[in-house]
Amino acid sequence: MLLAPRATHRPGATISAAVAVILLAAPASANTRGGHRRAGHAAKKAARAPKVTPNQEGKVAAFPVRYDDENGFSAQIVRILQAHGLEVSTDTRRVDTSEQFRELSTALGFAAYVDAQYDEGPVRSKLTIQVRNGWTGRKVAAVTFRETKLHLRTEVEEKLWTRIGPAIAHACTDASKPRKRDRDPMMIEAGTPLADK
Repeated sequence: MLLAPRATHRPGATISAAVAVILLAAPASANTRGGHRRAGHAAKKAARAPKVTPNQEGKVAAFPVRYDDENGFSAQIVRILQAHGLEVSTDTRRVDTSEQFRELSTALGFAAYVDAQYDEGPVRSKLTIQVRNGWTGRKVAAVTFRETKLHLRTEVEEKLWTRIGPAIAHACTDASKPRKRDRDPMMIEAGTPLADK
């Protein structure tokens, strides 16, 4: 610990003491600035953390997972969706285009569609899950889990809702909007026929 020199009656002694006091105070202010930087970094890190998506109310179609011979992942996905408040239909047939998905949503009231494909590898297997918005008919989320077969189910169990929940929540909000009526067919008024002269 540095001590300020004792003031004497020599000329300039008072100035030396003041300079020493300022030098001793400087590191404390530097530490304060560093503390502010650390606090700002912690706030940014907290902002990047995934937000918890609340449970939803809505109807979702879950298609069977392609190439999942045991149907284990299909059952797991359905159970996770139901655990978050969703009504899940498993007997809907896949359609091809965005327009067909929109029409299906209008007819059956689906807010979203969940489709998946399983690819088994020699070491690590892959499960790709896609979410389609029923209002627009478009894909709004796609997530992939890569893990050994033993740990893949655990990964899906722990992280599926965190990764697709926001897209499904947005789809449920869209589903509550009134759907625009399709345009009536355009009629052209041809007028009255001209009489032959």
